[in-house]
Amino acid sequence: MTINELIERNNELRAGLSEKNQKFYDDFLLYARTTSWLKDEQAVEELLLKSLQDILKAQKNGQSAADYLGKNPQAAAAVLLKKLPIHWESFAKLLFYVFFGYLAIAFIPAISVPGKVVDLGAYMMAGLYLTVAACIVAWTIDAAVYRFQKIRVANWAKLVLSTIAGIILVFPAFAISFWLKTALRLSFDGWVGIATIVLILIVLAIYQKNARTSEVINRPIYYYILFQAVIGIGSRLPFMEGMMATKLGKLGLAILLGFGLLIFWLVSWRVIKKLNDHD
Repeated sequence: MTINELIERNNELRAGLSEKNQKFYDDFLLYARTTSWLKDEQAVEELLLKSLQDILKAQKNGQSAADYLGKNPQAAAAVLLKKLPIHWESFAKLLFYVFFGYLAIAFIPAISVPGKVVDLGAYMMAGLYLTVAACIVAWTIDAAVYRFQKIRVANWAKLVLSTIAGIILVFPAFAISFWLKTALRLSFDGWVGIATIVLILIVLAIYQKNARTSEVINRPIYYYILFQAVIGIGSRLPFMEGMMATKLGKLGLAILLGFGLLIFWLVSWRVIKKLNDHD
């Protein structure tokens, strides 16, 4: 079975769990998938499916998931994941996704306006920082998630703490890209800019297809980047260069960028609403 087939089969079988067992297994699955960045995804999904099948068998015999795997779903998942060896190809993918994914996501909006000098060196340094940070998170996330789940506070407080932690982690990358000055400052005008945007879009497409992240959550980001890319390419076409040099052209470009940002927030709001309705 492929990874997608394993996930689909897992989703089908979960419907047979009792309410108590489903709560236990959902926590078990969430922890396993969140903390298995350095494991082979195929092996992880096979392990999750086998565990689910075992729980269903135990359920038929009157045994709960907690009795079968242990009282704590996070600890049970951690024990099973330790049996899987580190998958170095997954580690290499993690580095690729973080570094080039950041460049794709951050760099296209930065060069969407023609004539703007962009510090490529600063963006590469920011990507390097995020790559190192991702490595540290990958090695420590199992203990962090376990301890975070143990904190007895309201869900909204956990959401606030998670948001603050995310901002603290990501802020240095934005600080580096905005304030660091390097010698690698380039202007991506004309066909050079178009070729650069197209190349980054290709990298982003590869990232979107293979990255182990939520397609639903990432959709607003991809829409916004694609919108920015279309503007960046269109504004660099020969018949548009003269118009972009005028005040009216610059005003129109600013309005389009603002419209793109508005669309991004609207799509984000719809996604959040859909996720809340699903929950």
